[in-house]
Amino acid sequence: MKKFAFRLQRVLKLREAHEKLRLGEFGFEQKRLLDEQSRLELFQGERELQIRDARSEQAQPFSVWSRWINGRYLERIGRVVEFQETRVQTQEQMVTVARNRYTEARRDTRILEMLREKKMDEWTRETLRDEAKTLDEVGSRKTDAEETC
Repeated sequence: MKKFAFRLQRVLKLREAHEKLRLGEFGFEQKRLLDEQSRLELFQGERELQIRDARSEQAQPFSVWSRWINGRYLERIGRVVEFQETRVQTQEQMVTVARNRYTEARRDTRILEMLREKKMDEWTRETLRDEAKTLDEVGSRKTDAEETC
């Protein structure tokens, strides 16, 4: 009995390697997104803390200087938060692109895997058919040999 050989095995291996590469890129982009989101949360937390501090200082007398400083700091942290939100949005787009590339690579690999499975099923049916034919012939010869004796 001959061994099953898939003609496109090399292509399948290449596509699997390509899929694995795309999956790694997708994971990398997701990690970067999580990093950017954590930075954004950090900056937003700092802004909230500064707003609370500014509100508590408003009750104190002679707080003009600290109000001015807090206002300037809030402006700066506001710009940083806006900038970081833009970075998060950009990274979300990068994750979407990487996900699409991975999905496409997975689809290409899956097509070849399904073709391989189909060819394997055909080979198995053919092999079983040939074995059944051989067994029928052996049984037929044995029956013919017994009748002649």
